[in-house]
Amino acid sequence: MIVFELANYLLALDTNALVFVAKELESRAGALRRAFAAVGEVDGAIAIASWRSGTGRWTRPLFRPGNASVEIEELGHPLLPAGVTNTVRLAPPHGALVTGSNMSGKSTFLRSLGVAVIMSGTVNTCTARGYVCPNLRVKSCMGRSDNLIEGRSYYLDEVQGILGLVRASQSDGRHLFLLDELFRGTNAVERIAAAEATLAELAQGSTPHVVVAATHDLELVTLLTPTFTTFHFSDQTGADGLVFDYHLTEGPSTSRNALALLESYGAPSTLIKRAIALAERLDRERLV
Repeated sequence: MIVFELANYLLALDTNALVFVAKELESRAGALRRAFAAVGEVDGAIAIASWRSGTGRWTRPLFRPGNASVEIEELGHPLLPAGVTNTVRLAPPHGALVTGSNMSGKSTFLRSLGVAVIMSGTVNTCTARGYVCPNLRVKSCMGRSDNLIEGRSYYLDEVQGILGLVRASQSDGRHLFLLDELFRGTNAVERIAAAEATLAELAQGSTPHVVVAATHDLELVTLLTPTFTTFHFSDQTGADGLVFDYHLTEGPSTSRNALALLESYGAPSTLIKRAIALAERLDRERLV
C-alpha cells in the first residue's frame, strides 16, 4: 500500500487512469448513449405496464386528424381510482363551459381532462374507457396566486397566464385550453366582458382548438352560445349538509351553495336572511 501511494505520488497514476478512462468513454459515447436510451425505454415500459395492471380503468387512445370531434368515455383522474367517471363529447368548434357550485367537481374534471390528454400523447395510456380525440397540446390557466416577493398581484399573474394562452392559440399546433374561473381578481362587469372575449378568441381562431372553462358566471352561457356547449355539476342539500354526485350533466347549473355553506357553518340567521333577500332582489333586477 505504501509502495502504491508513493508510485501514485510520483507518476500521478490516478490522474492518468482518469484520462485514459475518459478517452475510452468518449470513443464509445455513441454505444453508451444507445445503451442508456434502451435501458430507459425498458424501464419506462415496465413502469407503464405495472401501472396498467394495477388499475382497472385505462385504454389506448385513438387519434383523429383534422377538425375531429372529442369523445372520451368514462374519464377519471389517475389519483382517484375509486372516483366518479364522466363522459364528454365535443363537436367542432370544441368549446365547453362547465358550471356548478363550489366543491361540485369542476376543477377536478378540468385536471382529469388535462392529465388524460398528456398521458395519451406521451405513454399511449388514458384513464378512461374510450378516448378518440385529435392530437392536442395542453395549456392551462388554473391555480393563480399573489407573489409578494416579486410584487405581482393575483390579477396580474392571471393576465400574464391568459395572454400566454392567447399567444399559443395563434400558432399552428392544436391545443386543449383549460381555464378555471377567469378573471376572479376584478369586478363582475369587467370579469364577464374579459372572459367572454378571451374564450371567444381562443375558440374562434383559424386553428380549431379545444377550450374548456369552469365558471360561476352564468351570463357567459348566453353570451357564448352557440360556440360553447354548457355542462354542469349539481348538488343537493340533505340532512348532513351539501351532497355532491360529481356527475357531468349537459346544460347550465341552476343551484347555488354559497349561502347554504355560510348557514351550515354557523353564520348568524340575520346575516343569512339579509343575504338571501339581497340575492333575490338582484336576481329580479337581472331579469328586468
